[in-house]
Amino acid sequence: MKSSELKSRYWLFLLILLTVITQFNCTPQTPAEKGRQVLQQAALAMGGLEALGAIDNITRIGTRQISSFGHGRRTSEALYVQPARPYNHTVDFTVPRELVLSDTGAVAQMVDSVKGGYRNAGRGAFSPMEAARLVRYRTEWEKDMAKFLVTALGEESSFDGVSDSVLEGRPHQVVSVGIGNVLYKVYVEDSRHLVSKLEFTEHHFRFGDLAKELIFSDYREVDGVKLPFSEERRQMGLTTQVLEWSEVTINNELQEDLFQIPEEIQERVSFLTQSDTMPVEPTELAEGVYFGEGKGMNTMWVDFEEFILVVEGPNDEVQSLETMRQIRETVGEKPIRYLVTTHHHEDHNGGIRTYAANGVTIVTQAMNETWIWEMLNYPFTLKPDRLAESGVEPKVELVEDRRTIKDGSRTVELLHVPSTHAESFLVVYLPRERLIFESDLFSILQGQTGPPRVGPDAKILYDVVTQEGWRVNQIVPGHGRLVGWDEFVTALNASKTQTE
Repeated sequence: MKSSELKSRYWLFLLILLTVITQFNCTPQTPAEKGRQVLQQAALAMGGLEALGAIDNITRIGTRQISSFGHGRRTSEALYVQPARPYNHTVDFTVPRELVLSDTGAVAQMVDSVKGGYRNAGRGAFSPMEAARLVRYRTEWEKDMAKFLVTALGEESSFDGVSDSVLEGRPHQVVSVGIGNVLYKVYVEDSRHLVSKLEFTEHHFRFGDLAKELIFSDYREVDGVKLPFSEERRQMGLTTQVLEWSEVTINNELQEDLFQIPEEIQERVSFLTQSDTMPVEPTELAEGVYFGEGKGMNTMWVDFEEFILVVEGPNDEVQSLETMRQIRETVGEKPIRYLVTTHHHEDHNGGIRTYAANGVTIVTQAMNETWIWEMLNYPFTLKPDRLAESGVEPKVELVEDRRTIKDGSRTVELLHVPSTHAESFLVVYLPRERLIFESDLFSILQGQTGPPRVGPDAKILYDVVTQEGWRVNQIVPGHGRLVGWDEFVTALNASKTQTE
């Protein structure tokens, strides 16, 4: 073979090789590869994936401003906007667990995913946390921006692609990444490659398929990593929390004694951590009338000749199912006809969907109509509840001023009592038994010591009972323990003396 032919073949081979290499290098990235690359750049901008993975714990000190969804005084007000307050918050990712300290350095809240948690309501009142709440905290820790990209770039995540968007006037790339059962849209700023926002929809135990946004800004360097010093949280497009940090530190030596559970509640915390239900302890107040004491939120049920009336459907489906079980245990299989809700706040109505699924009529003050129907019509597709699965059309009955429910010798009176807490409020009076059920007008929590807190609504309650000529021996509360009427009057008079 001639040398010229060899050279020709050599250059042809080289050309083919270069073409193949060029084509290989020019192969466009898949959407998944592009999405992963964008988040890798974001991790690098924050200090690198290794540095983020090395964060064992983070402590943030600053302020927190809460706007509670579903807690406005009026049903037209979606939010109860509270002032910004000091906030000292630590998350330990190694367990994981978290700690919230009060202004005085006392533990306001401790949550441990293994051994349980509690909230300190003050003056000896502790509220242990149930297993479902611990799960909700775990999902919040996974979204912490100090660790989110570590999880998002892990082997168990899946990328759907990248799109372009503009946020606050700045170009962003939006990465769709699935983590567990949640699909996140991660907004990464083009210029700085930092995460500005997370958008996602996840199951909420009261609101069903809940659209959320976490917005991050004011990134600053903290021990070699960049972390946001400002965070805004939104639900259904409404701002529900604003966190502004003045100090952020990582990998501190944690004070283990602060993570201990007080001895007096250890047994109850342990039980709730391992239980898949919500305890409801029945107490018979009079023949056929029961107080169902839950973990912070209570119910009352009344046995009529042909049906049962329940007052308050709080918290969630788990508590409602346990309450229904206790009703069967105490008064038998008689049908529940009415569920009376005292006011529109979401914590007092989180369990009404379960009753509606069983054909129970929801009785509420007329101004609550829109809000109650919203609660009953929330989509529960991510984790269907009993109402979503049943296909039952809910029934709602409205009370303008007052309503009497009577059957045989049993009488229950409902009265509209506008309060500073909620304008669309119903109190429930049982004349023969001399009982009155109210929520949030006056409460003494279990274990609470010292003088009870007496607000303006306590005086409203007293005035209503006096003006109506009702004879009351005992207050049955939506929160806290049973209170004798004499104890209530003593507390009310003592508060007057202190203010004079």
